[in-house]
Amino acid sequence: MRWYERVAIAIKERGFGMAEVGAALGVSPQNAGQKLQGKRGVSVDELKVLAGLAGITVSEAVGDDALVIEVKDEMDMVEIYRLLSTEQRKAWMDIGRQLASAKAAD
Repeated sequence: MRWYERVAIAIKERGFGMAEVGAALGVSPQNAGQKLQGKRGVSVDELKVLAGLAGITVSEAVGDDALVIEVKDEMDMVEIYRLLSTEQRKAWMDIGRQLASAKAAD
């Protein structure tokens, strides 16, 4: 079973409809439904929200899928990283560390 199927079942069992899921994610009910069908990618923050609605942890939500990068944003980042030269990769990582430090300071 894929992560989105696990989460969708748990959310349904808790009585949430797509309007409520969409509102929690800040997207339309249709967009929320597509995310829970695996037709749209989710961000890490959205995965946290979905797991919370499902009443499970992110680890429980992703289960075995944690071995595979499922989050589209992360997949895109990996693809971009692979296209960079060694010097560009170093600059990319420096920028990422700076952003992470700034976010941690917030």
